[in-house]
Amino acid sequence: MSEIRAIVVSPEEAYDGTAELWCGPELMGITMLSAGGLQLRIDPRADGGPWLIDVTSLMRALDEANRLIAAY
Repeated sequence: MSEIRAIVVSPEEAYDGTAELWCGPELMGITMLSAGGLQLRIDPRADGGPWLIDVTSLMRALDEANRLIAAY
């Protein structure tokens, strides 16, 4: 199981609440702002299989996404 990493690639994306969540070499999903706050959209895997996500890794990545967005 790969560690999930969060990245924010620009100030504009941070302003929109967008952080990318990567699982190994695959983009797993993105965060986005909505009226209810920050949400996570998980995209389907390229091979159609299910994502098996380590919840501790996901929590860390979401915390990092919040921190990176706030840093801009």
